[in-house]
Amino acid sequence: MRLRTGPRQRWAALPRGLRDLAPAEAARHLRVVGRLRGTFRAWGYREVLTPALEYLETLVHGGGPGIQDRLFKVVGRRGELLALRPDLTVSIARLAATRLLPDAAGPLRLAYVAPVYREQEEGRGRLREFTQAGVERLGEDGVDADAEVIALAVEALRRAGIARPVVTVGHIGFLDDALGALPPETRDALVARLYRKQFAGIETTVPDRHLGAFLRELPLLQGGDALAAARAVVRTERGEAALAGLEALLGRLEEHGVGEAAAVDLSIIRDFSYYTGVVFEGYGAGSGYPLLGGGRYDGLLAAFGTPAPATGFALGVDRVVALVADGEEELDVLIAWAEPTARASALRLARGLREAGAAVIAEPGRSWEKTLDRAGREGARWVMWVDGDGARVRRLRGDGPTVERRVPVAGAADVVAAADAHQVAGGPEVGAWSH
Repeated sequence: MRLRTGPRQRWAALPRGLRDLAPAEAARHLRVVGRLRGTFRAWGYREVLTPALEYLETLVHGGGPGIQDRLFKVVGRRGELLALRPDLTVSIARLAATRLLPDAAGPLRLAYVAPVYREQEEGRGRLREFTQAGVERLGEDGVDADAEVIALAVEALRRAGIARPVVTVGHIGFLDDALGALPPETRDALVARLYRKQFAGIETTVPDRHLGAFLRELPLLQGGDALAAARAVVRTERGEAALAGLEALLGRLEEHGVGEAAAVDLSIIRDFSYYTGVVFEGYGAGSGYPLLGGGRYDGLLAAFGTPAPATGFALGVDRVVALVADGEEELDVLIAWAEPTARASALRLARGLREAGAAVIAEPGRSWEKTLDRAGREGARWVMWVDGDGARVRRLRGDGPTVERRVPVAGAADVVAAADAHQVAGGPEVGAWSH
């Protein structure tokens, strides 16, 4: 195959919707991922790994025929059709149904952090490769399972650093109650429109005058009066059961201590057709779009041979990282040495600091001033200059007064430890220094 060349050479660029992460960006990304993993573990969810590539029919079987337009497809050397996963839920359902649930003694609590690949409409910074972190609680029906997953979603947003997290909850059964009499193609078109929040003029798309009025009012069914307003328009037992389930769910979320972070929004539509009950989305201060989404999907595991109820959520790590303040230093200490004879003691100092958990760069330096500039550019909290007489140590960032000391090399780490513990008085105390 011959590669195309032209005036705009693409070999140095990335395709639309893909991106690299520079060191500082990668560090922020990994910090958020670390906090999420710790939160999931604290709630008893164990992480699993699934491959990025699945058989095309696996993803279509689980996600529905409409998913095909959003897949990146690959043809293997033997002609098999594969596709990159557009989310993790279908892959985990396949794994759980075929290997884990048949031998499980009780509900499974699984977690994941992995990239997904999805063809999306352009605009609003949509990525075609992004990281999802989430949980799935498999094998248990009922409001207690829904409440635990939603409470965990609130906790995950908080631990990730999102201010004032809010989770809005709705129910697919309520909308199905209203749309159940429509032909499938009309219903699917309406659901797609509702997912995109395109409510303007929606009442003119259906011949039923009452249904048109309902669709026009749907975005107003949110907040404290939403359940009471919805009871005035619900028409079937399934719709009434959906509202009763939401009322019970709000009570459970109060017991989990996250009641103030939960609100009803009956216009929520999720982006995959496998949802069957409670659905929800998570937001935070400053986010104009959902940071996470999820809900109950009681039919998906049956598609892979092991019927079981299930619920879960997926959090968009890239969206969360974009909102989290960059308030942590990337580097603890930069150590430089003036001449080769000081190298061994400088490296020994670096090794001791690393063993104590610090992030350290150790390298030759040309002068104290140049080393200070270099440490500032690296974002180091501390800088150390080592020569044959000892070490000059200065704190560049952090709480408390300026700290600068000239000490024996063996005592340099103690200056850092004492200052971080607020035990060292401020002010320069350098004394004679040669470099």
